[in-house]
Amino acid sequence: MARKSTIKLLLVNESDNAGEQLISIFRNAGRVARAHRAASAEELFTALKDKDDWDLLIADDYHPEIKPEQCLEQCKKAKLSLPVIILRENSGNLAELFEAGASDVIDPSDHARLCHATFREVSRHNIVRKNHSLSEHLAEAEQRCEMLLDQSQDAIAYISDGMIIGSNQLFAEIFGYSSPEELDCLPIVDMIADGDQDKFKGLLKNQLKSDDSTQFNFSGCKENGEHFDSHVQLSRAAYDDEQCVQLTIGQQSNGGENAVSMDHDPATGLYSHDYFIAQLDSHIKQAAAGTTISTAMFISIDQFGSLRRRIGLSSIETVIIDIAQHIQSHTQQENCLAHYCDDGYTILLSDTGIQKALELAEALCKSIEAHIIEVRGQSLQCTVSIGVVALDGKASDPYRIIDGAFETCEKIRSEANNKYIGNSAKIHIPERERKSVGDASGDIELDQMLEEALEDNLFSLLFHPIVSLRGSSGDHYEVLVNYKDENEQLLPANKFLNQLNFQATNTRVDRWIILEATKLLSAERDKGQNICMLINLSAHALHDDGLIPWLSVALKAGGLPAEAIAFQFDEQDLNNNLSAAISFAEALQKSGCRLSVNDFGSSDEPIKLLKHTNANYVRLSNAYAEQLQSSNDTEALKAMVSSINENNCKAIIPDIQNASALAVLWQIGADFIQGDYLAGPSPVMDHEFTDIA
Repeated sequence: MARKSTIKLLLVNESDNAGEQLISIFRNAGRVARAHRAASAEELFTALKDKDDWDLLIADDYHPEIKPEQCLEQCKKAKLSLPVIILRENSGNLAELFEAGASDVIDPSDHARLCHATFREVSRHNIVRKNHSLSEHLAEAEQRCEMLLDQSQDAIAYISDGMIIGSNQLFAEIFGYSSPEELDCLPIVDMIADGDQDKFKGLLKNQLKSDDSTQFNFSGCKENGEHFDSHVQLSRAAYDDEQCVQLTIGQQSNGGENAVSMDHDPATGLYSHDYFIAQLDSHIKQAAAGTTISTAMFISIDQFGSLRRRIGLSSIETVIIDIAQHIQSHTQQENCLAHYCDDGYTILLSDTGIQKALELAEALCKSIEAHIIEVRGQSLQCTVSIGVVALDGKASDPYRIIDGAFETCEKIRSEANNKYIGNSAKIHIPERERKSVGDASGDIELDQMLEEALEDNLFSLLFHPIVSLRGSSGDHYEVLVNYKDENEQLLPANKFLNQLNFQATNTRVDRWIILEATKLLSAERDKGQNICMLINLSAHALHDDGLIPWLSVALKAGGLPAEAIAFQFDEQDLNNNLSAAISFAEALQKSGCRLSVNDFGSSDEPIKLLKHTNANYVRLSNAYAEQLQSSNDTEALKAMVSSINENNCKAIIPDIQNASALAVLWQIGADFIQGDYLAGPSPVMDHEFTDIA
């Protein structure tokens, strides 16, 4: 632990002896103090000039010449931040002393408070000193930055909310202005050509969220209306304590060989690997901003290794250059074509969808296959495999995108089963790395996990028949949901969903279940089947105010009667969200749909819930059926079914395992039964219902 520094005191008190007593008080409290007593007003004035020599001023009423109020006045005139503690037995009007600048007023006999106040004020004063020092250093640094900005060989500007808030002379001159002041508060998009404005806006917006810089090729508009082509680097920065985006335009190319070599591959004349990656990164960010649809290709020469061994290193260079020139002649100039590696080329297709890119890739495969390469009097023909990747904004790493396209080339060749000759193009479908619940931070990532799980078809529906004991009209099914885990095992979806601790309401899965179940229900009813469904939903659905209106639209689109649907919630979820449950039940009743309570009878007073919600069905807890089938004890079940019937509700008894329970359940008034003895859950609604009643 760092040793605490010595406290430097300026005293205005009775005598040097009184000062020694103060020093002793601080020493006993564990701090070393050094003191100087101002014997006169002139000496106090002189001492205050050396403001950095003191940590604290302590004054009392016993100095023969100077009153504490005079000390406060002197500090105020000198505009000092030095804290002042006044020792006074009869404190009188404290408000006047504090208004005059006193940090504290303390009784001289209260040594504990004096120590605490002294240490507090010394600590505060040290912070004030550090802040003042940092402010000076910051001002010096900003001054140096302004100087460097003016002397920079690059054109630089700072953008906030789309407006230029600062720039250097070179930036102004590139756009045809005489001084940076003319650019202040101008919208930067007015200096970008119309065709590039939307892309630039998207990059500008996203750059504030990114720590990485972004390159962007654009057409600029000068003040006189002339256009010029250039590229700009966007990076996050701060200007005058304001978060902004820095634009950097490098020195314009003079067309010389050295200027070109930085962006181009010297062997083929195509763009270089690094330049392509920078452009790909820019297009990825544009896709994420929703301002463009682009596609990337990786073109790989088939059997490159064996061809190089056969014709030699010097001849293979001729093949690489020849194919590069052939691809270039069949590629539009605005597309970014690069020599990525020995046997690989990459193309970036701006504003091009995946299907069009695939067609171009397939045409390129045929063109290269028909092309003849002359190497030292020998005629060669080559084929290529092409991986095509859509830049949809989901993948952010340019290297992983190209790796994915290359993997697709390898897959094309392995599937061709033709001596590793692919001669074809294929769209790369990325294998998404599935996150575990523990890796997700916040509702956004949890929702992304659900979205990906639904896209990957990890959720599936099952339909468990519910058989009537009373001859009720229609066939009934309970809709169950399974989830496929990382081991490809099917589990009840609740085991997965219960791990997703959303802070806000999320009904993505609930809506998917409703949509998928009602689609299938509509198809079955179109066949003439009179089917009713009990659809299990999560507690989140109770808080989704838009669910019932959305449901009405979904039912209307499917041509389904509202009474064919019952939404089922666990009893515990309804009780834990009772106010929301009552409101949901009222809205559900108005829509014509029905309400069912699952795992009913687990709470202390379950019948109260029926009175609150006016539920139409209750699916009892499995414990009632277990008790009936293990001990033939029907009293609790009979009483529960009777109470359910009294509330105009139908009782469903689940988990029936044998035939002996059927007669008993019919006698005690149960309406429906369900269990594997009758029929287990199935992915289709094809159960042959019979009239047990």
